[in-house]
Formats: sequence, C-alpha cells, structure tokens
Amino acid sequence: MKNAFLLLLVAVMLPMTPTSAQTPETVYSFALVRKPTPWYKQQIEAWKKVIDSNPGNGLAWYNYYYANRNYVRTDTACTISYEDQQQLLNSIGDSMAKHLPDAYEYHLIMWMNHSFDLSYKHHLEKVLELGEGRIEHIDYIINAGEIDRDLDKRNDGILRKEAAGLLSPGMMYTNRNVLAGLKPRAILITAGDNDTYPAFAVQAHDFRSDVLVINSSLILITEYRQKICKELGIPEIKINWEAKKESDPEHRVYFNKHLVERLANNPQKRPVYVAASAMHQDEIVQPVANQLYLTGLAYLYSSEVVDELAALKDNFEHHFTLDYILYPYYQDISESLVPVMNQNYIVPMLKLYHHYSASGDLNRKAWIRKYLLKITEGTSSEAEVRNQLN
Repeated sequence: MKNAFLLLLVAVMLPMTPTSAQTPETVYSFALVRKPTPWYKQQIEAWKKVIDSNPGNGLAWYNYYYANRNYVRTDTACTISYEDQQQLLNSIGDSMAKHLPDAYEYHLIMWMNHSFDLSYKHHLEKVLELGEGRIEHIDYIINAGEIDRDLDKRNDGILRKEAAGLLSPGMMYTNRNVLAGLKPRAILITAGDNDTYPAFAVQAHDFRSDVLVINSSLILITEYRQKICKELGIPEIKINWEAKKESDPEHRVYFNKHLVERLANNPQKRPVYVAASAMHQDEIVQPVANQLYLTGLAYLYSSEVVDELAALKDNFEHHFTLDYILYPYYQDISESLVPVMNQNYIVPMLKLYHHYSASGDLNRKAWIRKYLLKITEGTSSEAEVRNQLN
C-alpha cells in the first residue's frame, strides 16, 4: 500500500503538462548534466507513457527511474522525506521485477538504488554479465576497480567513460590543477563525482598517479577502508553511524577519531589534503579546520604553520593550466556545471590578487583579475568579486 501511496503522491505533485513538452529524452545523472526540476517532471510523464505502452522496454524504465531520482533530489520544494524518496525509487524496482526481472536495466537500477550495500552485489554481477557494450553502468566498474584497488580495472573503466563522451573536459582541466598543486605521493580527499572521476581520468593519462585519491563516500565502505588503511600502514579507521535526530536532520557519519589526522599519521609520511570542493564535508573538515592551509585548489593538513601565499604563487604561476578558462575550445557535456566547479578558484585567486596589488606587481594583478572576471561572469559570485576587485 505504501508504494501505491507514494506513486499517487508523486502523481498529485506532478500536474499534467502539454503533450508537446513530453518528448522522451535521455536522462543523465545531475552530476553530469543538470536540468531544471520541471524538465525532470516532464520526463517522468513522458517515459511513463512509453512504459505503459511497452512495459518490457528496459531503457524506458531506466530513464523513468533516473527522472524520478533527479526530480526528488533537485526539487527544493519537495516535502517527501528521504526515507519516502527511497521507498519511491524502490517501488520502481519492484514494478520492474514484475515485467523484466532478467533485464540488464532491472539489475542496474537495483544496484544503483542500494549503492555500496554489498548485500546487493549480486545485481552488479548480473549487470556485468549482461552489459557487454553498454555504458550506463560504467561508473560502477570504476568504483569496483577502486574499491578492489585494481587500478588497471579502474583506469580501463574511466577511459571507456571518457571515450563515450561521459567525462567533462572542463572538469578534467580543473582536477588536473588540483593534482598539480599537491606534494609528491599526497593523499587527496574528494567529495563527489566531479572531483573524483575526472581526477581518476587525469591519473589514467599518466599524470600524478602518485596521488591517492580518496572519495569521502567510498571510504565509508568497510572493505575499501580496510584496504586503504592496510596500504597506508595505519590501524583500521572505525566509524559510527548516528541515528537520525532532530538536531541532526541528515544521516551523518562520525569517524571515531578524526579522519584527516588518522590518514596523516601514516608511516610513509604522505601529506594529506582536502580538495576545496570537499570543504563542505563538516564531519571531515571541522575537527582539523585550524590545521588546513589553502595551497592551491586543495587544503594541506599540517600541524605546523604553512606559508599559504608562497605555495599559491608557485602553483598558479608555474604548475596550473589556466588558459582553458578563457578559451574552452571543446564541447563539454557538463557545460553548465563547469562554472560551478570553477568557483573553487575564487578564494585562492582573490588572495593572489590582493597580494599582487599590495606588492605593486601590476602585470600579475591584471593577469589574475582577468581569470577572476571570467570565472565569476554570470554567477551569483560576480557582484561580490567585482566589489573586491574595485
């Protein structure tokens, strides 16, 4: 009954739109291609019509699932709880089980909807068995390679993703600069698709493969965390899963001891960085906030004071590739999302701008100003940055 209620609830929330606006289109992860929330609503209706006429159409079910998933995750006005959102997505899998239980798309959706829960790994195994030539599951091949620490498998998957046009060149350039600004054999903590997969891709092209990139979601997997700790020669890092509380409206994860400190306490003396794009991860950042130093597009953890400005100058003047910001001579599937990622340049570039201004280096001041204006053009940061530049 609850599944039926949720489907009815969504139907009530989604008023009918004109037929002309309901042409079915491919729905991608919103981390790759982000559309306005009403567009996802239209695609829910459009793909539901396809399913009603042909319940055995696996690709229609896949797009219908992704449209629902993106809709509830991008709609800021959505009043459905997280648990009910998951129940809604589970109900799609339940419906698929009745119509095409042996289909590639069914097993893929079941794994997607329970990602990182290894009790559902048999669905991933079926996906791999049935998915010869398919690219919809490529991220999970990459994840599996990383979790198994089979870097050949991971790199093969990431290069296939790139060849399929499912990697953003702009994101790869940004992540190249993130990696370029790190000390040798660094450990880098990242937070999402767009600061992890492009970094893997850059490494697959033999650039800074000495860096250990640790995604803050993957590190929650016990099997993976154990492998990383063994690789670094440190005791296993334990975590606490806190129950949902009124004072803590999200499911948060608490490491028994500070993650950054534990990683940094490795006998190999590998330095630890938190990517600027991961600084919103409070449970990771807050315990060590006073020991994090902005040295490029990442923050270096250090118990000793670090000369941030010297490191910023060295990285921006000698190690970073920046021309792609001014001259993006490529097609980018994530064209609308690259400017969001590039906001991570603002704070370090402003620090450099003020330094060049104070030191009278007018050439460098004009140089960094040009990039700041381009990065913030048309964004919510533009007015504030222009005020500081003026």
